[in-house]
Amino acid sequence: MSHFACKAFSALEKELKDDLLECFVEAQQEIESIINSIESEGFSFDKLDQLFRSLHSMKGNCSVCFLDPLVGVLHKLEEIVDGMRGGYIQYHPHLGDLINVVIEQVYILLKQIYHSHVAENTLRDTLQLGLDEIYAEENDAKRPDLAVVLLNKCNQEIEEEKDDTDSTSLLVKVEFTEQQQNDIDLFIGFSQKLNRLLGYSSERSERILKLCQLINVECSKSVDPAQLSAAAYMHNMGMALILNCKDNESLKLKAEQNHPMVGAKLLSKHGGWEDAVAMVQAHKERFDGTGFPEGLVGSLIPQGAFILSMAVMFIDIVWGKSGSEYNKSAMRAVQMVNFESGKGFPPHMIESFNAAMRKVLVAKSK
Repeated sequence: MSHFACKAFSALEKELKDDLLECFVEAQQEIESIINSIESEGFSFDKLDQLFRSLHSMKGNCSVCFLDPLVGVLHKLEEIVDGMRGGYIQYHPHLGDLINVVIEQVYILLKQIYHSHVAENTLRDTLQLGLDEIYAEENDAKRPDLAVVLLNKCNQEIEEEKDDTDSTSLLVKVEFTEQQQNDIDLFIGFSQKLNRLLGYSSERSERILKLCQLINVECSKSVDPAQLSAAAYMHNMGMALILNCKDNESLKLKAEQNHPMVGAKLLSKHGGWEDAVAMVQAHKERFDGTGFPEGLVGSLIPQGAFILSMAVMFIDIVWGKSGSEYNKSAMRAVQMVNFESGKGFPPHMIESFNAAMRKVLVAKSK
């Protein structure tokens, strides 16, 4: 597989490159929001104008930072949207889907260059040639079909990449001893009951667990996945105290502040889960020392606690308390977790989270 490089970009200061990625994600979210608005509320030229301007800003930032191979793809996408503004290309839902997917794929290429200094030629060429063909097509009625063809090619590229790396990368199998399995089955029951009582989705714990394990795989030195599983199921057990506080806000606040200690104590009654107990007790601590219940700082906080906290934050932002909302952008949730780099979470753990989310987003795009 051939690759391309952007040496001038790679030579830039890390702070500048980080700023570019942050701006790219913000523009991506704006574009996603505009397209969702068109699909749900109807087409308007004002929305197309906003879409064009967001794309233009994204392309301009990449151009300033010497990402010329990506600029070519974004420029052709911009020309297609400009054609919609001019009335000679008609907006179609397939084209809307394509805009989102192309930008997502450009982001993947951008992250490849950021981390490895090179990115895949095949994916970039597929995007460029496909967009060129759509723009050059004189029969506007054929453009939606060409968009579907390019969408399928993008999915095929993703499938091949996934097969080349690890076809089961999103399925992290955890081995338990017989006693651990008995305990885990018990913890699952505890978790499901508490979720019902607190009004959370019955799937919340499983979503948190799956993301925890994906992040853990991406860490240079992973924690015991069995211990992490127990922590994922039991981390919120102390919140049961809130149910006894009724309308007393002072008691509720105290119960919330103490719930990591209470949950850890409950888990400690089951032997063999010492690491999980430490994760539960510290999952509300923050890297900068501003967390609770003990105000631990930096390396005094177990790695598993950071993994658990990142997963909880992401899942609750995206899915909401009931689990049925799913009305927030996954990229917005990623941005909010990344915003905690050096504050809530250590920077190297953020990189592990981002690596896990790339796999999730690739699977989602299929």
